[in-house]
Amino acid sequence: MRRIVLIALNLAAGAALFSLALPSAAWAQTRTISVESGPIWSQADAQRKCPEVAKANGGTWNGQWRTTVPGRISVCELRLPPSSGRYVVEAIEAGPLWSQSDAEKKCPEVAKANGGSWNGEWRTTVPGKMSVCEVRRLR
Repeated sequence: MRRIVLIALNLAAGAALFSLALPSAAWAQTRTISVESGPIWSQADAQRKCPEVAKANGGTWNGQWRTTVPGRISVCELRLPPSSGRYVVEAIEAGPLWSQSDAEKKCPEVAKANGGSWNGEWRTTVPGKMSVCEVRRLR
């Protein structure tokens, strides 16, 4: 009898550990992106900046960040909700964007004016004249 109880306890412990190792179905459907956020000087600074970056991009901050260009650029890692096919990402013209910091100022406004949220991506289409911000909107 004692042996059966020990086997049952071992199986229960193994099952509990196994379930901790597997992510939930909802977690597995999310995706993580890194979004530039200007310089981040410390963990306390990240805790102030990254949640705002996440909110502006329709996600949640996962607590991770790193510096990519010392003294100039850091990135926050964001968890985006699973895509249900209800959203579309569109490139919307924003006029010339001169830098990441310029995009961080202009793209959230462009996205808001077009009923969406900026996903952190932008690119120049006509040097010195036109850039586009990637905007996530409902279909």
